[in-house]
Amino acid sequence: MTEPPAMPRRRGAARTDELLQVTLDLAAEVGYAGLSIEAVGRRAGVGKHTIYRRWPSKAALLLDALSRVWTSDLDYRDTGDVRGDLREQFLRSGRALSSPPIGPVYRAVIAEAQADPTLRATLHERFLATVEQSTLDRITRAQHTGELTAEADLEFAAEVLCGALYYRSLLSTRPIDEAAVDGLLDMFMAAYGTTGQDDPDSPGDPVSPTLRGGAEPPVA
Repeated sequence: MTEPPAMPRRRGAARTDELLQVTLDLAAEVGYAGLSIEAVGRRAGVGKHTIYRRWPSKAALLLDALSRVWTSDLDYRDTGDVRGDLREQFLRSGRALSSPPIGPVYRAVIAEAQADPTLRATLHERFLATVEQSTLDRITRAQHTGELTAEADLEFAAEVLCGALYYRSLLSTRPIDEAAVDGLLDMFMAAYGTTGQDDPDSPGDPVSPTLRGGAEPPVA
């Protein structure tokens, strides 16, 4: 395959952005296994030592490149409606995970990480833990404003919310569509939401108390 001509040389932040974009482009073409620091250097028109001064490994370089385009998709809006904010972010992330440049590159990294403990640890630290923490921060704010039950431990809930979406994206052929997101959030709000809990006309909480950390009621 003929390499495209090297890009004009740049400095500082512009050089970093250029290297990250080249990395994404190459990863989309050849996958994680076919990506190399040397190939990125050739495409960008720089020596490999220039890249190694910024990134210690191919994994670190690629994950930085993914972060560059995914930052906005990890952020939650805070409109005061936790269900609406989760829904908006999950649908936005779902689109990002299913389309270029993030989707195919991220799936390739996930596949490679199964046989590479260092990459797996880096992936968890740079992405999965960040996603979970961002979700936990948003639902914790909702707990503080009274939208979610005060006594609930939300750490596991954040993991389940994120895990359901990543399972669909990476292991299932089913889409992260509105029906899937709405079903997930219906269960979450039934388990942790405060709306309707004190309403005598409410049909009741269909979710087992054990989901909220409470005890099951005695059987009559």
